[in-house]
Amino acid sequence: MAPDLVVVGGGPVGLAAAMAARERGLEVLVVDREMPPIDKPCGEGVMPEGVSVLNQLGIHPTGQGVPFRGIRFAEDGLAVEAAFTAGHGLGIRRTRLHQLLIDRAGETGVAMRWGEPVTRISRGRVELGGRSVACRWVIGADGRGSRIRRWAGLRAPSNAPRRIGLRQHFSVAPWSDFVEVHWNDHGQAVVTPVSSEETCISILTSEARLRMPQLVELFPEIRRRLEGAAPSSEARGALCGSSVMRSVVGDGVALVGDAAGTVDALTGEGLSLGLREAVALADAIALDKPGKYQAAHRRIRRMPRVMARLMLSVGERKSLRRRVLRGLISQSRIFAYMLGMHTGTLSARDVPLGALAGFVREMFARDSFEDGDVG
Repeated sequence: MAPDLVVVGGGPVGLAAAMAARERGLEVLVVDREMPPIDKPCGEGVMPEGVSVLNQLGIHPTGQGVPFRGIRFAEDGLAVEAAFTAGHGLGIRRTRLHQLLIDRAGETGVAMRWGEPVTRISRGRVELGGRSVACRWVIGADGRGSRIRRWAGLRAPSNAPRRIGLRQHFSVAPWSDFVEVHWNDHGQAVVTPVSSEETCISILTSEARLRMPQLVELFPEIRRRLEGAAPSSEARGALCGSSVMRSVVGDGVALVGDAAGTVDALTGEGLSLGLREAVALADAIALDKPGKYQAAHRRIRRMPRVMARLMLSVGERKSLRRRVLRGLISQSRIFAYMLGMHTGTLSARDVPLGALAGFVREMFARDSFEDGDVG
C-alpha cells in the first residue's frame, strides 16, 4: 500500500509527526540517510509542553532522564529561579530519546527506512534508494539545511545573526532540579541534568575561536561544580540562531521542526516546538486542511520568537542584564509569569500590574547600578 505521507528526516520531530499521523489512521513511511540512534548537539532539555506531547504519543520515559521543575538565571552571585506553572521538563540524552521514539514508532505501525538518502521529490513522489515511492504528502523534517525545502521551491528562511552552540556531558550528579542559564559577556551556559550521574553543559556564544574547556573557565560557578569531573562525551558544536519561514506548506509538501525555521537555542524550546508542530501537522493533513497547519505554525512560534529577541537583547549589555536580574529577584513572581507566558500556560493578561510595577522600579532604582556598570 502506498503511504499517505513520506516523512524525510527521522529525528525526534519527524518520528513524532509520523506517529501522530498514524494515530489519525494514515499510512506513513519515515526515511533518513543516517543510521539510528542519531545524535545532535543540543541542550537536551524538553520543556513541559514537549513532555506532554511525548506522553500523548505513548512515550513515558520513566527512569530514562531527569525531570526538572523550572529555570534558574544566574550571573556573578545574582540568581533567580521560577518553577513551571504546569507540568515538568525533562532532561534526557538525545540518543536515548531518539531510541525511545523509534521503538514507539515501530509499535504504532510506522514504516522506517534508515541509511537511504532521498535524491529527489516531485508532486506525489519521492525518489530514494533507486526506487520511486508514491504518496499524498512529503514532509520535510530534515533540519536547518532542508533539501526538501529547497526542492519544493519554498522560500529560504530569513536568518538572524548566528552563534555557535557547543555541548558536552560530564560525569557529575545534577546539583539542582532546575535547568540553569548562566550569563556573561561571552554568552550563556545552559546546565541540564540528564541522568542521576551525568550533566549536560551547553554554551552559546559568538566566540568561535574558543573551545569548550576555555569557555567553561568563563563561568566560575560551573567551573567550580565541574572540578574533578571527567567529560563523558566529546564536545560537539553546531550553528544556532533564529530563522523565520513565511510559508511552511507547498503543493503536497509541508515542513516541520528546524526545516520550518528555528528559534535561538537560548529559549530551550526547539524540540518542544517541533513536537507541538508535529501534532498540528498531523491534524491538518488528516482534515485535508493544510492551511490550519500554517496558522498553527505561526501561533506556536510567536511567543518563543519574542522571548528569544528579548533575552538576546538583554544579554548584550552587562548593566542591563544585572538590572533585569535585580528586578526579577525583587519581584520573583514576574519571572514565574514570564516563564508561564514562554511555555504557553499563561498570557500577558495574567501578569499582576503591581508586581510588574515593582519590577520596573527595581530595575531603574539607583542602587541597581553598580560601579563600572553604567556606560
